[in-house]
Amino acid sequence: MYPRNVIPALAVNPNSVFLGNKLRGSKLWIHPTDMRLGRRRVIACQPHSFLRSATPVPQRHLYFTRTISTHPRLDGIAKSSTTRAMTDNPSSHIPDPPPTSTAQPQLSPIEHAKRQAAYRAVADHFSPSAQYVGIGSGSTVVYVVEAIAAMGRETTSQMVFVPTGFQSRELIVEAGLPLGAIDSLVPLEATQLRLGRAGTRGVLPFTTTTGLQDADIDAERIMLDVVFDGADEVDDELNCIKGGGACLFQEKLVAISARKFVCVADSRKLQPRLLTKWPTVPIEIVPPAAPTVLRCLRRLGSSNPFIRLGGSAKAGPVVTDNGNFIIDAPFPPLLTRSDVVKNGKDGSGKDGLWEVETLAKKLKEIVGVVETGLFWGRNGREAGEEGGGQKPVAAYFGLEGGDVVVRTAEHVAVP
Repeated sequence: MYPRNVIPALAVNPNSVFLGNKLRGSKLWIHPTDMRLGRRRVIACQPHSFLRSATPVPQRHLYFTRTISTHPRLDGIAKSSTTRAMTDNPSSHIPDPPPTSTAQPQLSPIEHAKRQAAYRAVADHFSPSAQYVGIGSGSTVVYVVEAIAAMGRETTSQMVFVPTGFQSRELIVEAGLPLGAIDSLVPLEATQLRLGRAGTRGVLPFTTTTGLQDADIDAERIMLDVVFDGADEVDDELNCIKGGGACLFQEKLVAISARKFVCVADSRKLQPRLLTKWPTVPIEIVPPAAPTVLRCLRRLGSSNPFIRLGGSAKAGPVVTDNGNFIIDAPFPPLLTRSDVVKNGKDGSGKDGLWEVETLAKKLKEIVGVVETGLFWGRNGREAGEEGGGQKPVAAYFGLEGGDVVVRTAEHVAVP
């Protein structure tokens, strides 16, 4: 017999992790009171017993396909509560964003814009044949995971999803997607090894490389098929600032390990030059080097760089997933390569004016700097050669009216 006043439904992600257990094939029961409050309290029902979750599950992590009620008194309630009906073959397409129902909290115009951009980006760049997918950090990536999870386990069960930090790791786990790690991918072998001028060749296990300079190894490495991530600001040449969420090092590590990086954001993040609206360049540093790095930043023209605090001075500095600090360094708006090459502007730091690539390289020369939030250079595999992060092959910006603006690398002429 069904519990009283409970709506039965099947979840799109039957492997989603709730209560520390994988509820493979279990029925999920949703209490109507929790629906009116915009949340879900999950009960995992077996034939003669059920267990109620003590913690409401966020609404975005739960979607329904079809009702399974056989109780006549519940049929009407259950059918009216179904939020979206999936096709028999969910892997055949990326579904459109499910419409907001009266049981769901209304999204703000900005959140709706982020969601539209995320679904469009996934539809254009997520392949059912992908093996490794990077999942970035930030508020927009929540909807990327939502769009991928809605495809169903038939599509995602054979993939590995690699996070850029704690938040994205939790998103992957809660969506029931297979979790991986950037340092745990299956290694490939080096096909050629050239030592000295003799041209010695051989086959060696591949460990790590940042480019062709390292021991002159001509090697293949495991690559993510695609990484979806957000940005704090994107300029006309698709240079990005990232690090507002303090995950910039792992975000860059995952980005340079991907065949393509796809950026998803709302239209506020698209600006003609970096540091137009976003005020600072985030820089991850080792804690003992903080005084030295702050002093060097002032010499480079940064006005009042500061260590990012965790909410208040009493809470102390923000500590990254790697145990480091974040320094936020204000600079004037950064010049693009076109400004320097075509328009003859000086981006060498004179009068505090820097070109993106020049500043990124200068910051990395400071002892104690782990990584910067400037994503510049080429996209794809070539990014590792330059040692400066990776620009997106495409950036999707959601507008408040529901439209999505797409900027692609092919449309950006960089001298």
